[in-house]
Amino acid sequence: MPEGSVGIVSRAETSVRLLLVALCICQIGILPYPAAAWSIDAHLTIANAATGLLPSPWRQFFAYYAGLLAETATYPDTYYRESDPNESPRHNIDLEIWNPNDPSTGILPQAVEEFTGEMESAIRAKDWNSMFLDAGRLCHYMADVTQPYHTTVNYDPQTRNGVGVHQLFESSSAAHLSEFKLVSSADVGLIEPISNVTAFVLETAIQSHSFLSSINRTLIDEGLEWSPELTKIVENRTNTAIIATARIWYTAIVRSNSMPPELPKVNELSIAIDSVALNSASYGVIRLHVIDSLGVKTRADVSLSVDGSTFRGQVANVVPPVGEYVIAVPSGTYNADFVFTAQKEGYRPAVVTLPMGTPTTSTTIAVVNVPFPTVVALAVMVAALVALIWYRRRPSYSVPDDLTDS
Repeated sequence: MPEGSVGIVSRAETSVRLLLVALCICQIGILPYPAAAWSIDAHLTIANAATGLLPSPWRQFFAYYAGLLAETATYPDTYYRESDPNESPRHNIDLEIWNPNDPSTGILPQAVEEFTGEMESAIRAKDWNSMFLDAGRLCHYMADVTQPYHTTVNYDPQTRNGVGVHQLFESSSAAHLSEFKLVSSADVGLIEPISNVTAFVLETAIQSHSFLSSINRTLIDEGLEWSPELTKIVENRTNTAIIATARIWYTAIVRSNSMPPELPKVNELSIAIDSVALNSASYGVIRLHVIDSLGVKTRADVSLSVDGSTFRGQVANVVPPVGEYVIAVPSGTYNADFVFTAQKEGYRPAVVTLPMGTPTTSTTIAVVNVPFPTVVALAVMVAALVALIWYRRRPSYSVPDDLTDS
């Protein structure tokens, strides 16, 4: 099985993704970039497939967070592309004219090199939130370089009927998913880290590019929507994507010389309230995030209950949004405590109570979760400070002369 990467996003400004076989689950996008994210379920498929090739105990760690990986792998086509003007060139490499010093010809190899280093640093620092964001990016970019139409200037040629081949190839691949046999650890054996990431990405891109003539002949010259040859091509590219993703993750892991954390036997959710801005004349906004037992931000069902009303948390409009929530609170006077809950299947729920009193003016309250030992230590320090102040301020009395020893 040739080494390589995965592919599914349209090139540069077009960014239509080739559902590069079941794994990459793409969703078609329209110019200038996709309106919606990739299917989370499909990304879960590619993440699971690549995760299954990792050695223990990293395989178990990644599998535990497969859903998170699926989510973060969609971000390059949505949140990053919308917020970062440098994102689009990371999704393609135009081999016919490629110039590593000209971003308009694609910077996909540089992007993989960059975020492999970022993932390595995050693992070494045990910053699992950043690590999963970097792993998601790498999963996405490796998928792109496996997609033949991400490696060419002519990324969306037209059929005789004027249909874009990029979209046709994607939709036809989806219709034939059941015909593809995906690789497993039994097929691949022990995976190896990559010594030269940039060279590896270029090699994978060249492999992908070599399939373009066969695909174009079938879809354009012969006017067909599919053929047995395309089944072999897409199966090859998909399995190459799985292997390439696993190897790029493993490269960052090996370079970090680290081990994953021990998975919790019972995972608990925690709510960290970042800020509360209430106003008696307009809607207030409460910002918070949800983490699990390892401190990893996660999606959950978030709500606020106060005075008999319940308000649902919405995913915050930040980059990246994973685990970040905002709750809009109508104007008015609230005398009861604010009770926040976060629930997720398979996790112990979190409940946080915030005493609110009666806000009458616009106010912002910063709240952080403080571990109990820290609370005790702070209480002891405060008590000592109060005792010191009392001692220094207590009245001083002089001893009368007639009571002193002679």
